[in-house]
Amino acid sequence: MRFGDYIAIAFRNIRRQKLRSALTIFAVVIGATSITIMLAAVFSLKGFMTKQFEANGTFQQVAVSQRTDITWNDQNNGGPTCTDCTKLTDDLATKIAAVQHVTGVSRQAQIGAFQALAYGAQKLRTQQVVAYDANGIIKNTVLAGRDISTSDTTGVLTISSDYADKLGFKGNYQALVGKQVGLTTQNFYSGVGSDPLKHFQEQQAFFSSHPGADGRDFMPTPVTLTGKIVGVVDTSRDSYVIRVPLDWAHGMLENQNVQMNQICGRNGCQQGTPTVTVEDELAKQGYQSFIVKVDQSSNAAAVAKVIRSTYKVGAADAQTEIKSQLAVFNILGLVLGGIGGIALVVAAVGVVNTMIMSILERTREIGVMRAVGARRSTVSLLFTIEAAWLGFWGGLIGLGIGYGAVLVANPFINKQLASNNIASSNIITLPLWLILGVIGLTTLIGILAGLYPARRAAHLDPVEALHYE
Repeated sequence: MRFGDYIAIAFRNIRRQKLRSALTIFAVVIGATSITIMLAAVFSLKGFMTKQFEANGTFQQVAVSQRTDITWNDQNNGGPTCTDCTKLTDDLATKIAAVQHVTGVSRQAQIGAFQALAYGAQKLRTQQVVAYDANGIIKNTVLAGRDISTSDTTGVLTISSDYADKLGFKGNYQALVGKQVGLTTQNFYSGVGSDPLKHFQEQQAFFSSHPGADGRDFMPTPVTLTGKIVGVVDTSRDSYVIRVPLDWAHGMLENQNVQMNQICGRNGCQQGTPTVTVEDELAKQGYQSFIVKVDQSSNAAAVAKVIRSTYKVGAADAQTEIKSQLAVFNILGLVLGGIGGIALVVAAVGVVNTMIMSILERTREIGVMRAVGARRSTVSLLFTIEAAWLGFWGGLIGLGIGYGAVLVANPFINKQLASNNIASSNIITLPLWLILGVIGLTTLIGILAGLYPARRAAHLDPVEALHYE
């Protein structure tokens, strides 16, 4: 017989017992639907996150820190806390920029001098104030306005969308662009905008009126620095963060001290005129971290290794770190796929039962086929294809239900993405490998489940089969 004849006969035999075949296929459908929905969700989410990282160039970045045990996620926590570590200086940034495959370096500094972001009568506690080189290496997703540019020096900033939401501008971020806000400093702030001489006079007056008081008792008046919001930035990179130009950060991190010189002569020593000294703490302590960009993501790990060994600093490439995190999705996919696989194993038992019942009902038919010259291989192949049909249709229908679930789920997911200011949509998809994999798997399970019944049918004695009632 031709292969098409086998298909036609198998399909006709399945239609003989419509209810039994439908229930058997339904068992396969349950497993196929489970696998389709769960794997589509897991790997679509993995693909979405991977695309996000690729879009902002994260896979081409290497984080450099004073701490040698840095990981990529520690890039904003690798500050100047190591007294015997290599300091991240401008000179070191220049040297790293000259490393092979490096296309640029962005210096970063954390500023812990502020306690609140003030807009009108509203005050929000500051969590992160970050300064960096706005040279295009660090890319932020701008929701309104613009990002910090190389021409910005002082008096401008961007805020993350969660701050904008708290200020009452959710869904209307553009209205916040151009507004003036205040950055309220900690009590002992001594950077740009502060008045060290006034602070010194207040301190002298306090101790004069409070004999016996110590330095902890004196609480100077906080300073408020004014800045204009030039953009609202997505929170996907960092939440509750204020970004300022690096030039402004140098002033914010200055340490202005008042020194009182003594003038001594024949009649003793007298206090001279107080003078202000300025220390550049950023130059003294070093930068928080560097973000290094390489020409290709495949070179990131090698560049990180060169930087670590050559300059004795910590260096972690984003690609290695992120891919190790995304590997969790592979594990989750295996777990969820295994759950769906259990359902398919149960369905396979149903296929075996259906095929054995079919053999018992068609014993005389098998005997006639053998009596007129059908070989054992012909009978075996016929029943195997019949079992494969059950698996194929179960997989196809399950795939259709899964696709319907994706069509229903995507609008709800799109709404959530839009509410979080993420431009992507329809992120849950059915990749070709999953479509072919589900159909191939269910068909294979049908074939494997039909092997025993097919072998049993092929080895029936023709004479006994003809006499079977």
